[in-house]
Amino acid sequence: MKTGQVLEILLLEDSPADAEMVSERLRAEGLDFNIRIVDNGDDFKRSIAESRPDVVLSDYRLPGFDGPAALELVREILPETPFIFITGTIGDERAVETLKRGATDFVLKGNIARLVPAISRALNEKKIMRERRVLFEALRENEK
Repeated sequence: MKTGQVLEILLLEDSPADAEMVSERLRAEGLDFNIRIVDNGDDFKRSIAESRPDVVLSDYRLPGFDGPAALELVREILPETPFIFITGTIGDERAVETLKRGATDFVLKGNIARLVPAISRALNEKKIMRERRVLFEALRENEK
């Protein structure tokens, strides 16, 4: 995926091996990115405020702080930012619930090849939503 820009990625992950797996997959796909890896709620909250990432990737379960709490925080502070869960397993009900709560997508760690296509789709959807909002606001101004 070539976007012509350096993507700022925030990854919430407590396993160094899994964080490395994610970084390696992004590099293997030719993505131009900076990644900030955090493993707890305090660092995550600080990173959201400081870095304003283009996309947030998050494990589902972490000690003391979990993916759903991270999702809620991102939706509150950066509502348009794509949020993708990267998890070992997730049941159908839990997957549907995360999407209803505002997650953009989820990728199983066993199928990490889906990560870059999921990021690409999420960023494209964000761009389309932004363009629609601009058009809607222009129409509304025109009607006045």
